[in-house]
Amino acid sequence: MRELGLGNTSTSMYGGFCLAYVAYLSLKNKINDVYQLVKYMELTFSPERVSFIKGNIENLWNVAIEIGEAYSEETLLAVVLWWPLQGNKFMGECETPQSVVKLANEILQISNDKTADFCSGIGIFLVNAIERNPESQFYGVELVTEVKEVAEIRTELISDRVKIEQKSVLDIDDNLMFDKIFCDYPWGIRVKESIGNNEELEAIYNIIPEVQKATAGDWVFIINVMNHLDKHGKAVVSVSNGVTWNGGINTVIREKFVKKGFVEAVIALPSNLYSNTGIACSLLVLSRNNKNIRMIDATEMVSVGRRQNVLSDENISKIIELLNTDDDNSKLVLGEEVAKNEYTLNPSRYLQKEMPIKNGVAFESVIKNITRGAQIKATILDEIVSDEPTNMQYLMLANIKDGIISDDLPYLKEMNPKYEKYCIKNGSLVISKNVSPVKMAIASVKEGNKILANGNLYVIELDEDKINPYFLKAYLESENGKAALSRVAVGATLLNLPVEGLKKITIPLPDLKSQKIIADKYYAKINEIKELKYKLEKATAELEHIYTEEK
Repeated sequence: MRELGLGNTSTSMYGGFCLAYVAYLSLKNKINDVYQLVKYMELTFSPERVSFIKGNIENLWNVAIEIGEAYSEETLLAVVLWWPLQGNKFMGECETPQSVVKLANEILQISNDKTADFCSGIGIFLVNAIERNPESQFYGVELVTEVKEVAEIRTELISDRVKIEQKSVLDIDDNLMFDKIFCDYPWGIRVKESIGNNEELEAIYNIIPEVQKATAGDWVFIINVMNHLDKHGKAVVSVSNGVTWNGGINTVIREKFVKKGFVEAVIALPSNLYSNTGIACSLLVLSRNNKNIRMIDATEMVSVGRRQNVLSDENISKIIELLNTDDDNSKLVLGEEVAKNEYTLNPSRYLQKEMPIKNGVAFESVIKNITRGAQIKATILDEIVSDEPTNMQYLMLANIKDGIISDDLPYLKEMNPKYEKYCIKNGSLVISKNVSPVKMAIASVKEGNKILANGNLYVIELDEDKINPYFLKAYLESENGKAALSRVAVGATLLNLPVEGLKKITIPLPDLKSQKIIADKYYAKINEIKELKYKLEKATAELEHIYTEEK
């Protein structure tokens, strides 16, 4: 782009694009006079198009004519079609990565179809789809004026079978149905009312009423796609990974969505594909009457770039192959198994191999109570921390090292009664909420003392008539135990353990006598580690005095 002299010609995001477009028009129509060029545009295009061009090209009409004289029609057309624009993915301004568009088109296999791009942005998907199958009919819808103009300019240069409207995706005619749909909506819109009015949202709520209780608007966009998908159609929707595993009301929404047979496949993609966000995302492949779901983990299928990762043609071919093949990264999951996993649509949940466990039971069967620690603001904590020893202490994640709780926990002057329920009982398992890596310990609380757990920890009171705490910890720290925790971990950027997932993992439960044998060995090793730590600390302290003693 810079070679064409477009790199620093305008302060506008669309300045270079508009220059290339006007240069192309100047060359194609053999216009080398500024006045004639402006007049041509005013007579040929809509007032919105003219306003968009004038606002972005500013006083550089002569420059556009010079560029038109210096380069070929083919070169200028290529620049207009593929000029890179960047924005905020979470506000809907970021273009869909070329490699994701290629993958979506390979999945959809458009052929003489009525095809739509919801939230069409600057037309990346439409341009790619038109080049692949120009005989199809294409439709785009985009809310932002400038973005819509870019998409319209691009597509009309290569096809007369495209219509792009400027409106909300919820405002599409109810009777307008499509064979193929692609949707890369703006992730993270919190207020659904900003997407559409009450009447438009009602059409979504009629499908799954619980959507109106969700905080984010993701499911509004996803269900809207299904409302316009023909009964034999197929859609691809790009979503943030939270859509596939978020709990609460989102679990209910996923359950109903899956039970309606709308999910054909879920493809977990690598991180850092989008230019303005490094988080990983997934593609939902949607159609109708699906009883099972193809789960594909493509998170490692990536060509790593200096600033941004891409899916190579080889990566894309492999993912397409996996849509019909079982292997370590792909599995056709039965609907019953999805239900058993709380309707989580995160492929990694289903693709990690689970070792058979003798005498296996659900973890929740040995749990008396599980709670997350107290979430106390740092300012409040500073006020109640005591310099003098008291019978109240505070446990943070940093106080757990090598599976052992430090003896030097901070003391507290007082404890608000509302925090009593977050205090740790003797023998409880304390485990970190975050999985980077998992930290855990068995709490030893002296009678009359209180230890308040931090909000980054789960406190699990165990039924010791059924399970020995140290036996349980020994298992959870084993290779099989770590794999079990990893299977239920969820998260876009930072993996964490959801309570419901944690309760569902399978643990071994032999008789208490057999448990005690392992627990005693484990406890002995813990004491050995404590003793070695004490010796290390003592020897380290003595190092400071060797020079003084020798003098």
